[in-house]
Amino acid sequence: MVAEIQKDILIVGAGPTGLGAAWRLNELATRGVINPLIDWLLVERSQFPGGMAMSTTDSQGFTWDLGGHVVYSHYKYFDALLDELVGGELLHHERKGWVWMHGRYIPFPIQRNLHHLPPADLTRCLKDLIGNQAMDRGNSSGPTNFAEWLRWNFGQSLTELFFLPYNFKMWAYPADEMGIDWTQRKSGSRYANVPLVDVDRLLENVVCRRDDPGWTGASLFPYPVRGGIGALWQRAYAKLPADRRLLDQELVSIDTDRRIARFSSGLQVAYRHLVSSMALPDLLAAMPADAADFRRTCPLKHSRSHVVGFGLRGETPAALRDKCWVYVPELNLPFFRVTVISNYSPNNVPDDGAHWSLLCEVSESPYKPIDTDEMLAEVEAALTTSFLPPDQTIVSRWYRYLDYGYPVPCLQRDGFLREVEPWLRRRHIRTRGRFGGWKYETSNQDNGFMQGVEAVDSILFGAEELSYFYPDLICDGAVQRVLPN
Repeated sequence: MVAEIQKDILIVGAGPTGLGAAWRLNELATRGVINPLIDWLLVERSQFPGGMAMSTTDSQGFTWDLGGHVVYSHYKYFDALLDELVGGELLHHERKGWVWMHGRYIPFPIQRNLHHLPPADLTRCLKDLIGNQAMDRGNSSGPTNFAEWLRWNFGQSLTELFFLPYNFKMWAYPADEMGIDWTQRKSGSRYANVPLVDVDRLLENVVCRRDDPGWTGASLFPYPVRGGIGALWQRAYAKLPADRRLLDQELVSIDTDRRIARFSSGLQVAYRHLVSSMALPDLLAAMPADAADFRRTCPLKHSRSHVVGFGLRGETPAALRDKCWVYVPELNLPFFRVTVISNYSPNNVPDDGAHWSLLCEVSESPYKPIDTDEMLAEVEAALTTSFLPPDQTIVSRWYRYLDYGYPVPCLQRDGFLREVEPWLRRRHIRTRGRFGGWKYETSNQDNGFMQGVEAVDSILFGAEELSYFYPDLICDGAVQRVLPN
């Protein structure tokens, strides 16, 4: 006979979103805002907390994040979390993204730094951009998908040269199967996901050969001194009551009528409310027959990620010392992004001499299948010919496969979410976070954490969940989330 435990709130997933929900519940009980007898439990299927935001250190002493994830903050509440957890143990870096094309580094965003292109490409791109600006679009219905949106805003030449190949490498889906609303939202910093172009400013930059980072003033992001980005979430998890958190617990089924969640370990939890950050299709698959229609019609698409790390002995090459990450649109190179993760913290590499490290990301989908062994060999060969000096020695090779890499903002996404989210909420389930909520534009770590916090406030106080339902207000700074005290 399997024992069944009773919980007021069950939280599934100990990534930033689940940790946000648990953190808020613990905080409210500690401060006496809610009755400490309100019982809750945080469960995680992995043996470690953090989800996609975890980090690991290999046997050679190199620390790896599960991709080029950095922290931005749109919230004072999240700033306070950072200060409490890692406070003086944070480094602050200027955001420095680059593009690798034509054997050269071009400052990101490329659409504002076209003077780095070869003359023929520069001429074609400028003609398109100027032609677009002069075009009368009064009677046009406008773009209906991401590919059309790119040509509408940047012209055919730059779209073909950079945007289509890069975005296919990153998302692993064709741009004409993707929507457009996400492009002007801000998944990370306060700047748009796909920055637009002021043609007059661009022409002045071209004439003056002046680099334009596309943002005003310094744009800094914090990073822990030790432990990689996952150190933040390890510490958050460790501060929660030990009797209210469990690892290695994979959800296998949910009885929505009786509100019982069953786990692979045999654990059964009867809950009043469920906050889930597990992938939405997996959540639906764990539900009974009443979710059959949603499972059958689910249009959600995602890429899978192959994350490959290389630890090197020697000094960081001069060309990479000022770079955080590099976008790679060229189709002859397998990775879409290379992060110089040793630049994030000197403690991401061993301390027994000079070392540095690179983190490469490769996306996969049915449109872009991957043979893992072949891909790993191609990544190393491509790095050797494009990024690594000939005298460098690779002393560590690290690899991680992620079944869920990016939630693709596909054309049918928003319509499906508008139906399934309230349906789940009526069954006392809130699905939030990067893959729980399936909104790339609200999937940065601060957004995910606050979605967990706000889900709890909605359950307990009926508060609006601004971060999930009204992300533009948060990203534009129009609303600074005020939480009940």
